[in-house]
Amino acid sequence: MRNRYIFADLFFTLACFFSKSVQVQSWNLTLEASGEQFFDHFTFITEDDPTHGYVNFVDYPTALANGYINTSESGDTYIGCDHERIATGRGRDSIRIETVRVFNSGLFILYLSHMPFGCGSWPAFWTVGPNWPNSGEIDVIEGVNQQSYDVTTLHTGTHCDFANTTRNLTGFVISSNCDVYDTPAGCTVASDNPNAYGGNFNSVGGGVYAVEWTSAGIKSWFWNEGHIPSDVLGSDPKPDTWSVPYAAFPFGTFCSPDSFQNQKVVFDLTFCGDWAGIVFSNDCPGKGTCNDYVKDNPEAFKESYWNIHWLKVFN
Repeated sequence: MRNRYIFADLFFTLACFFSKSVQVQSWNLTLEASGEQFFDHFTFITEDDPTHGYVNFVDYPTALANGYINTSESGDTYIGCDHERIATGRGRDSIRIETVRVFNSGLFILYLSHMPFGCGSWPAFWTVGPNWPNSGEIDVIEGVNQQSYDVTTLHTGTHCDFANTTRNLTGFVISSNCDVYDTPAGCTVASDNPNAYGGNFNSVGGGVYAVEWTSAGIKSWFWNEGHIPSDVLGSDPKPDTWSVPYAAFPFGTFCSPDSFQNQKVVFDLTFCGDWAGIVFSNDCPGKGTCNDYVKDNPEAFKESYWNIHWLKVFN
């Protein structure tokens, strides 16, 4: 009889242990940008493009009046550019917005069906802190021209290098030093999903990007429409139960968590500039210079728009 009680106590102790060990971290919704309230969470930035693009970032009234932004009956948010007029002045009219709120950690989930794409275009969904690059930058979606794959990149000062770090990820490591003064500037991982960016992404109906940023590091996942875990679309996401991320940047002595602070979430669409312009002749042969192409071919930018179901941030 005594042995039975001993085994019962042991079973109860083990059950409690395993119950606690499989518990997952709980995330609480702190921002939801969707529908008619989407732009309430953002500021329109109208300064010159810091990446020297051929672009004229416009304010909210101008964007609304010209149809560069709108909300559909389904609640989706459209963010585009001028695709009707020859560009003048600083360049083609477009949008750059950043969140009013700043974040020092979080789970960022973006659900969208279309992203900007085409020769001359340089779209990005990213976060950035003040006093760049000292507060860091996290580029989640970024590419140029007719690029067919997504790259996720971290930018910092001279204090983050993952070259000698073991990482569990499915993507392809392109560069490991996040230093913006190194070559290439930033530590980059390319997604292993061929439908994660540009025309391929749009043709399959889009999908979801998720970024987890904690004191342990930064991880990124992507799923195409039809393959999205149910909890990702719900109010109680569980990153601990997801598959291996395509990008992973664990923090440690080689990269301190303090490298990323006071981040704002940014959507923008610029043209040419320091990346799209430099590789334009190779990516889009026979189309002249990047600036001239963007200036004289407004109809080429009908596909250069974001169609966003929602953006959610959890903490």
